[in-house]
Parts: sequence; structure tokens; C-alpha cells
Amino acid sequence: MINFKKKVLIFTPIVLIIVLLGIFLYSNRDKIIQIVIPFFIAIIIAYSLKPLVIKLESKNMPRSVSIILIYLVFTLGMVVATIFIIPELMGNTKELMDTLPDLTNKYQKLFNGYISHIQSSKWSPEIKGAILREIQNGSNNVQSFIMKNLSKGLNSMMKAVTILFDLTLSMIIAYYFIKDSKFFREAFLSVTPRKWRNGLINTGREINHILSNFIQGQLLTALIVGAMEALGLFLINSKYPLVLGLIGGIANIIPYFGPFLGCLPAIALALIESPMKAFWTIIIFSIVQQIDNAFISPKIIEGKLGLHPLTTILAVLIGGEFFGIIGMLVSVPIFAIIKVILKRSVEAIV
Repeated sequence: MINFKKKVLIFTPIVLIIVLLGIFLYSNRDKIIQIVIPFFIAIIIAYSLKPLVIKLESKNMPRSVSIILIYLVFTLGMVVATIFIIPELMGNTKELMDTLPDLTNKYQKLFNGYISHIQSSKWSPEIKGAILREIQNGSNNVQSFIMKNLSKGLNSMMKAVTILFDLTLSMIIAYYFIKDSKFFREAFLSVTPRKWRNGLINTGREINHILSNFIQGQLLTALIVGAMEALGLFLINSKYPLVLGLIGGIANIIPYFGPFLGCLPAIALALIESPMKAFWTIIIFSIVQQIDNAFISPKIIEGKLGLHPLTTILAVLIGGEFFGIIGMLVSVPIFAIIKVILKRSVEAIV
């Protein structure tokens, strides 16, 4: 009983601090996101490059030299992309941004046509009113969600200077993450009680495993899926295939909802041209998704995050509600990490 009371006295302030910290982070999330973005990108870079660094290190190449060599190759690739790919991508993005108002007007006219058809029907006024209210509410919600997130994403792509600065800063941070990973681990363990260290080491290994599987596997999968979708859209002569393929590949990272969200912009744009173009767009995205489910993801993503499907869906919904598309992208690994921490904490208490 005494030990239980002692644990309650210890963990109650900790829980209170965590709650207050959560409130503070949420209240200042916009500012914090701007600060965290370079570190977030650095984590992605670090986990993406670490396998290559380890492989070069195994060939007796110093870690710092390995990182710099990979950076040089990456920079060369960026130069090639800047010359051949980025201009086309930026041109597609700008043109798409310019056509968004026109697309909105066209869909608004189409929507008004359906409304007029319902109003001229022989249904009772009560039924008409109920249907029109639900259609209007659903339309407003869908239009607001799509336009807000699509415009935000495309505007972010157009801010080349900010992106270049964040990427450069992130590469510097990632360099030290990889180079001094042992130093950071030992420094963290040195300020923790000895009796906690084994538990913290095991927890860190689990979190490292989760992040490795998610970042390395999902990024490679997104790259392959995005390239396949862009190629398919190009073959049917769709507009903006690079941008739409990029959107589809990134959205594919979101479990369950991602493939649906990723294909919406392409289908919406194709539908303006012709129903047949929209049909072929749906076919392309469906085929790519089946290939991903059957061959790509099972081969590339070897490890699982250890979350039940319902927990995964809940994580995506919560992330999307509070932090938009970015929240949907990162919510699943964050939930998996929280699960590991809670599991280890309960084991330590019991």
C-alpha cells in the first residue's frame, strides 16, 4: 500500500505536467510546427540515409565521410532534378493553382444543376428541404476540406526559398543526428537513474524500429506509387501528371484513407475534361493501388507498427482533425510510439 501511494505521488505530477505540456503545445501549434519542421525533415533524412551510411561504414569509411559522400550524390541528384524535373513540376503546380478558381466555378454550376433538378421534382417540400440541407452541408464540408488542404499543399510547394532553407537546415541537423547518434544516446542515459536505463534502452530500440519501418518503407512505397500514377496519367494525356502523381504518392502514406484522398484531385480534374477521362483515371489509380497492396507494400514494409486497424483509423482521424494533412501523415507512427512508451511505463510500474 505504501509503495502504491508512493508511485501515485510520483506519477501524478508527471501526468499533470504531460497534460499541461499537451495543452501548451496545442495552443501554440502553429509556431511550434514552424520550429519543428526542420527537425522533422531531419529525422526523415536521417532514417532514410542511415542504412547507406552503415553500409559504407562497414567498408571502413568514416561515418562523417560517408554522410558527406551521400550528401554530394544527393546534391548532384537535386541538380539534375532542378534542370529536368523541377521546372516541369513547378510549371504544373502554378498552372493548376491558376485553374483552381475556374474548376470551382464549373463544379459549382454542376452542383447547382443537381439542386435545380431536385427542386423541380414532385417530391414533398419536407423531403426536398431535408435532402437539400444534407447535400448543402456535405458539399460545404467536402469543398472546404479539399480546397483548404490542396491550396495549402500547393502553396507550400511554391515557396521554393523557404523549402530550400528548411531542407538545407534539415540536412545539417540530420548530419549530426547520424554522426553523433551514440553521443546523444549516452548523454540522455547519463541524466537518467540507472535503474531506468535498461528500460529506456529497450524503449528506444522499439521506437527506432517503428520509425525505421515507417519512414524507410513508406517513403520508398510512396515514391514507387507516385511514379506509377504519374506515368499512368501521362499515358492517358491527363493534365498535371507530375503534380497529381506526387499528391497520390504522398497521400498513399496515410493508411486506409490515403489512396482515396490521393485520387480525388486527379478524378476531379479529369471529370472536367470528360467522363471517360475520369473513368480511366479511376482505373489507373485502382490498378496502382492493387499492385501496391499485393506486391509493393508487402515486399518493402517488412515490419508492422503494432497497431490494431481500428486504432490506426482513430489515429488518422484525430491527426486530420487537429493538424490537417500533416497530422494524418504522422499520426500513425506517433500513436505507435505512444503505445510503446505507455506499455513500457506500465511494465515499469507493475
